Amino acid sequence: MGKKAPTRKASRGFRGRSHSKQVKPLVLLAVEGATEKKYLKALNQHRYRGAFAFDFCGSGDESSLKNLLVNVKRKAAELGPESVSGAWIVCDVDENRPHAKNLQKWLTEQSRLPRGVVLSNPCIEAWFVYHCANTCSSRTAVSACKELENKWKQGTYSKGMSIPEWLIDQTDDACSRVKHRRTSFAKGVTAWDAAPWTDMPELIAWLDQLSPRHSE
Repeated sequence: MGKKAPTRKASRGFRGRSHSKQVKPLVLLAVEGATEKKYLKALNQHRYRGAFAFDFCGSGDESSLKNLLVNVKRKAAELGPESVSGAWIVCDVDENRPHAKNLQKWLTEQSRLPRGVVLSNPCIEAWFVYHCANTCSSRTAVSACKELENKWKQGTYSKGMSIPEWLIDQTDDACSRVKHRRTSFAKGVTAWDAAPWTDMPELIAWLDQLSPRHSE
C-alpha cells in the first residue's frame, strides 16, 4: 500500500479547493445507432464546449429499444444515482413499438435518477431537417434522408457522417421549428403516431439547464 497523503491545515485546504477542476455532469445515454452517437458528441463539443461527460452505456451501432433499456438500467445500477445527473434513451420509433410499455414503465417508476427519452419518427434525420428548413414532411426513414440531402446547407449529407458545427449552431432554430410544428398536430398525438416527430428539444432544454457553461 502507498503512503497516506499528509493532512493539510484547514486554511491551505480551502485555498486548494478554490483551484480544483470542476467535475463534469455525467449523463447516461443509450442510443440506437452511430448517427445518434455522433450527433450527441457534436452537441456536447460545439454547443456546450465539452461541459458534459457522456457515457453511452455500451450501445452498439444498431440496438433495439429493448436492449437500450437493459443497457441503461445496468449502467445506472452500477454507478448509483448519486454519481449520475440523468439518463436518456435516444431512438427511432420504427421497430421499437412492441417495447413501448416497458419504456413507459422505466420512465414512470420511482427513482432518484432523472430520466427521459428522445423518440424520433421516422428517424433522427427528421430532426436534422429542422436545422435546415421550417418543417419536415417525410413519413418514412428513406424519404427523410432524401429530404435532408436536398436541404443540407453545406456539403453533402451521408448517414453516419460526423456532424458539422454549422448544424449544431442552428439548434435553437430547430427547437423552435419543432415546437411550432407540433401545434398543428391533433391533440394527444405523440411520437408513436404517424406524424413526423422528435423529442430532441426536451433533451436540449434539459442539457441547457444542467450545463454550467451554456449561459456564459
